[in-house]
Amino acid sequence: MRTLVALVTGLVVAQPAAARTLAERVRTLETEHGLVLRAPASEVAALVTEVEAGLTALPPALRRPPGGPLELVLHPEPAPLGMGNDSERRPDWNEDRRQFHLYDFVPTQERRATLRTARLTGAELERLWRRRAVVHAVMQRWDDARHWSRAPGWRRLSGWLAPFDRPLTLSEQSLLSYAGAFSRARGQKSASLDLVTFAEELFVPAESLREEALPVDDRVSCQELSKTRALGELLAAQGLWTPPPRAPCPAFDRWANAGELSHFELLMVASTGRQPESLFGHLLMRPVWHEGDIPRGPGFEAVVQPVALTGVETGGPRYIAKGLAGGFSLGFLTSTMGDLAHETLELEQRTIRRFRLRLTPSEQVRLLERVWEMERRGYLPYYFLTDNCASALVFLVNGALEEGRRVRSPGSLWVLPGAVLDAFARVELLEHIPDDFESTGERALRAHESREEALEALATRVGPEAHTKLRLLHRRLQSPEPEKRRDAWSRVPALAEAVLASAPERERESVRTLLHAYLAWSVRVERSEVDRAEDERLKVERELLVKIHTAVSTPEEDVRERQLLFEREDVLQRKLATLDRITLLQQALATADKREPTEEEARILARAEAIESTFITATEVQGGLQTELFSEVDPLAFLERDRARKTRVEQELSSRAPRSSGAARTAVMVGMDLAPSGRVRPVVGLRTAGLSQALGESYLHGYRSSSELRVLDGEIRLEPRRGLPRVLDSRLTLLGYRTLLREPPWHRSTLLDELGWGMEAQLESREQGQTLPHRATAQAEALLVLDEGRHFEHYAALGLGARAALRWGRDELAPAVGPRLSFSQRVDLPGSLANAVRLEAAWSPTYTLHRGLRHEAEASLRMDLLLGQWGRRGVRLSPRAQVRWEGQLDALPSGQFEPRLDLAVELM
Repeated sequence: MRTLVALVTGLVVAQPAAARTLAERVRTLETEHGLVLRAPASEVAALVTEVEAGLTALPPALRRPPGGPLELVLHPEPAPLGMGNDSERRPDWNEDRRQFHLYDFVPTQERRATLRTARLTGAELERLWRRRAVVHAVMQRWDDARHWSRAPGWRRLSGWLAPFDRPLTLSEQSLLSYAGAFSRARGQKSASLDLVTFAEELFVPAESLREEALPVDDRVSCQELSKTRALGELLAAQGLWTPPPRAPCPAFDRWANAGELSHFELLMVASTGRQPESLFGHLLMRPVWHEGDIPRGPGFEAVVQPVALTGVETGGPRYIAKGLAGGFSLGFLTSTMGDLAHETLELEQRTIRRFRLRLTPSEQVRLLERVWEMERRGYLPYYFLTDNCASALVFLVNGALEEGRRVRSPGSLWVLPGAVLDAFARVELLEHIPDDFESTGERALRAHESREEALEALATRVGPEAHTKLRLLHRRLQSPEPEKRRDAWSRVPALAEAVLASAPERERESVRTLLHAYLAWSVRVERSEVDRAEDERLKVERELLVKIHTAVSTPEEDVRERQLLFEREDVLQRKLATLDRITLLQQALATADKREPTEEEARILARAEAIESTFITATEVQGGLQTELFSEVDPLAFLERDRARKTRVEQELSSRAPRSSGAARTAVMVGMDLAPSGRVRPVVGLRTAGLSQALGESYLHGYRSSSELRVLDGEIRLEPRRGLPRVLDSRLTLLGYRTLLREPPWHRSTLLDELGWGMEAQLESREQGQTLPHRATAQAEALLVLDEGRHFEHYAALGLGARAALRWGRDELAPAVGPRLSFSQRVDLPGSLANAVRLEAAWSPTYTLHRGLRHEAEASLRMDLLLGQWGRRGVRLSPRAQVRWEGQLDALPSGQFEPRLDLAVELM
């Protein structure tokens, strides 16, 4: 009976609608909604029905578009999706946006437009796209009136650039290069079309035609989380729509685990000269979750890496050329800390510095959504200098920030990881975590220092004979030959017992603890050796490959396969496909033709095996002692003490380091010098640098203090006078690099092992009146380290090298060549790590064509003082005394002598 009543009620309610004629419905569309249908469109009942359905899909407040009547014009010609494409043959709008053109519907071959509609029938597809056409026309008129697509929150999601936002950007374009990141191809044309085509898909999803047309996880509300939120917020801000709460998205919700999210970290991988793209370091991001009910080991934690998708290409001129010219794509990969640790901390021996992102809870959720989306559809052009890992992270995070917060790109011509950290810090988004992820190499260096301290502490606690044997063991454990170290490890148990027995009873427990620590640190040194040997072994095995019988995909094919893999939210199939690819690659390498190794390669492979065997022996010895002789020593307490000491040192260093990088530096100078006439004259100057971090300098966002890196580092000096000042001289270092980082102490057996190295390319113009005043110079040198601090806060180094130059004046061009001898010293001062006294001196006898041998020498003594730090800012004063001499050495030196004094002021 209840069913019958409901049926009768439904029929009664439906009678007025059924009784309305087609003309009345068309008239209602015009009077109530401003949509005009004229013949033949007004005579097609099915079209009128879909126009009504399209309007109904929109929020009520949006159903009457602004800008006056909107006419829908139907053409008999066919067009994909029944809409125009802005061509002369198939326009979508007339010039004043008063008419929107519809065409006879035919399916499209565009993959993205059909991705979420594959299960619909032909009739359902036509109905879907007729409704979406109505939404498109209405939302386009709304966007023309309200300019939603100009809102920063919308434009950042796809990285929309306006003309001249970048030097070579002449028209509006998106940073995203993948068509799949847009609702259909038209959306890639402009931010406005991006918004309008997304509104089509949001308000008329495939499941609105049939519920089972799309799995929940593949629906637009579960895939385009950021755009759904952004458009909803734009409409809600103007009172046009209150978006409903997001429905559950099982795949995303399971991955995001937003309720347990603690924070995000930016990770800066130390720079290395091994790969060109890593010369300035590498940036990535790490979401950190609280420990849940099910423990998850550190190796399974997620990291988000923006990386160049280079396929199997590694190194070489072609690789560098493609990286500079945009020949690769950049994608966002989600991997594990275990993978990152193995590649970066172990094989590459690069420490990772950590920074916490200061985000609000809602920004953290938004960032999780962005990571989810960018892993699937975030592909950008990749350029070594401008569009790299650092700029990609700025793009990623900016899309999640609220309340007008924005991280500005630190440059247009190049974007450096350190400069990006500066940009995050400028908007108060960055907090340093003084607990680096330590590479096994850095950990081994620290362990080596600690075990030597332990050895010294044991000297006063054990018998002289036992300590002598310990010293001998210590030397053998530092042998470069793994077989000798393995033999030494086999003697450790007996020696440990003897050393412990030689200690007085009152010292026995402290000796036991020190011995335990000494051996634990020695095992860490062995672990570092295994990782170094593994890296060398992998390089040799790659070199041995002659021919791979399985077809190797190109980078473009890899990108396309990855895009297809993420089109559907089928996690199981994705994992199986990934495992299948790894298996195929392993099989390809296993069955590839390999040549016989050379004598040197065979030595490297044999040495790697021997080192691994030594490490196994060391761990077995350590394990045996832990269960017997050292059973009373708490290993967890040792690890806690060791980590506390590490973090204490890092905290002290970070508290003294300037909170910036060496990027984009500027200093003004005032001073005096001697003019060629002998009179004292005032001088003003300017120093600028794209990047300048000198040896021994330690910046919180910078690079290793053991290395110096200068790029576009220039100085110009002017003589003030009436009118325009006169240019005296200038110097520009195109690229300069020096490093005092050498092999670990236990690997240094020859003079070469004690050497660092440096190189520099420089342009220079000297004061008018000098012969051949314009100079281009390239030089390289080996650096003998005479003194060094633990973090190179003080050092002394003697350099010997060569330089080649090209010198020219108004009527002459002459090459020059000669050796170069240099001395560098830095003495640290109390307070900030930026405070120091520097001495730089160099002498070079140079043979210039047609002019013979001349001598050039220069020296400078400079003091750097950071006067104070207010928040992120500080002022550094750098008084400098400098002298130059160029001339001949006969009985007495003759030539031009140039003394200078100046004071530079830099805002850091």
